Amino acid sequence: MDISFEKGISKDNALLLCEWSNKMGREFQEQWMGPKVPYPLTYQKIKELENTFSIFTQGQFIGMIQKVRIDKDNVHIGRFVLDPEKTGSGLGTAALRKFMDFIFEDTAIKSISLSVFDFNQNAKRVYEKLGFEIAEVIETPKLKYTMKKIR
Repeated sequence: MDISFEKGISKDNALLLCEWSNKMGREFQEQWMGPKVPYPLTYQKIKELENTFSIFTQGQFIGMIQKVRIDKDNVHIGRFVLDPEKTGSGLGTAALRKFMDFIFEDTAIKSISLSVFDFNQNAKRVYEKLGFEIAEVIETPKLKYTMKKIR
């Protein structure tokens, strides 16, 4: 699949992202943005995020992903979302695989981690398929996992 990334996100694509997310509702937004970004999603909230990457296929914007933080030799990723009309086509798996390859180009990085809610079983299956394993179970109001992929 022809997947590419571009650092940052244009205003037009951020607004498109807001449209997708807000149309899908509060729970959808929480799945990919986490509970710290209040619903509804706005351009201003996306603009405040650092280390974001736009995802494209054949030149068409299809989503975003973020390097949330870098801790020594680990990159924690998150805020990974695709156009809801494009899910189920393998684009998410292909995009995440390519983003992981991009991160691991830095030889100092030894692992990638991410968080996923227990109720988001589709995402959890994708992560497991790509070699992520549960590293920590977090019991907040909603059960979630920190998953890790070691180089």
